[in-house]
Amino acid sequence: MCKFKQFRQRLIQKLQFFSFEHGQYPSQNLTITIDPITLLALLKGQNNPSGNKPILYPLIYWQNKEHTHTLASFGSIEVLNHIPNASDQQLYLGGLAFQQQGEQWPDFPSTCFIRPLMVFQKLDEQWEVIFHFDGNNAIDDTIKAVSSLQAPQSNSLLSLSKFSRQDTPNQQQWAELVELAIEYKALLPKVVLSRQTELCFDSNINVWDVMALWQKANINSFHYVFRFSEKRSFISCSPERLYSRHHQSVTTEALAGTAPRGMTANEDQWLKEGLFHDKKIDRENHIVQEFIVASLKQLKAQVNCSPIQVMQLQNVQHLCVPIKASLPKEVKDNHLLHSLHPTPAVGGIPKLSALQFINDNEPYIRGWYAGAVGYISKDSSDFSVAIRSALIKSNSIKLFAGAGIVTGSIASDEWQELDNKIGTILTILNS
Repeated sequence: MCKFKQFRQRLIQKLQFFSFEHGQYPSQNLTITIDPITLLALLKGQNNPSGNKPILYPLIYWQNKEHTHTLASFGSIEVLNHIPNASDQQLYLGGLAFQQQGEQWPDFPSTCFIRPLMVFQKLDEQWEVIFHFDGNNAIDDTIKAVSSLQAPQSNSLLSLSKFSRQDTPNQQQWAELVELAIEYKALLPKVVLSRQTELCFDSNINVWDVMALWQKANINSFHYVFRFSEKRSFISCSPERLYSRHHQSVTTEALAGTAPRGMTANEDQWLKEGLFHDKKIDRENHIVQEFIVASLKQLKAQVNCSPIQVMQLQNVQHLCVPIKASLPKEVKDNHLLHSLHPTPAVGGIPKLSALQFINDNEPYIRGWYAGAVGYISKDSSDFSVAIRSALIKSNSIKLFAGAGIVTGSIASDEWQELDNKIGTILTILNS
């Protein structure tokens, strides 16, 4: 605790010196190099404010799946309900719901991006804290925010019991939905149907502990938490990238087609080989690949696809086709997001018909599940497709999973695939 107080005081002194040079309302950011700090523990520490020190919502945790960029964000100086075009030192964190129309979750509107007040981050091997200023927010207010920061709190094992489970749709309703989707095969070659599984426990769920455990179980994934208020948190350990941009170079992927992991090395290899030879799975992945390539070419991009691969996770494995593109200078993040989101991997094809089918027939609101979540800056951006995600509220957690329905899909097999996809988080919550 004493060490953290000293660290906090050092940050305040740096801000005070910064005000001498740039005035009370700076128009440029302040970046300070710091020693390594456990970011999830720092965020968890803010759950226990003392006295009159408020929590600096929103609290955001973000880690890309290469683990080259990890950040913890506190507070905001700007909130937007549209996709920003970042310039200079601006950074925006946020996302888009699966569908922009209709009612969305409380706290998670159809489009929301925030420019944070302060960001603690590890970028490659460098640790720093960045204080954001835009000429309108005062240094004194930032100093008060730093003073309110609480010491990191170690993550711990979960202790949860006595939960109930409710699936929406239930298994019978799911079978009817799959049958209906197949009846529309002439108009809908593929539609991704999904399920919400709500678990209720006898005590509150600590979102930071859940993320810490999930992160260890699914290493090669995006890891993020968006907590806009004390009421709800959206978390994800998604293996799927919508796109990553560095200047005008873009990396994306067609991730579709799923098989379980094997119980033995031989069974695992057999299931992996089966992904390459299953006609239904190959068709499902090819639909996604064609959509992404066509969308990028509509933006006048030069596109190159790599050979098909298998991405292996703890409980499941997926077919994956890495895709690279070079964009014209006039193409911005809003063009990419509007063109690529949502892909057929989470919606279907044709895009509008699939979205309409989902909107008309799924018995719950997806919200940010299967949405596009990430960050935007001038030189780079990175967005995950928010699958393998959950919405946490006090003592309940809603888990989400989807399955692509094409000709040859069997409802019971697809239901089992949904269970496989939430298997890792179910194990964590039962530990």
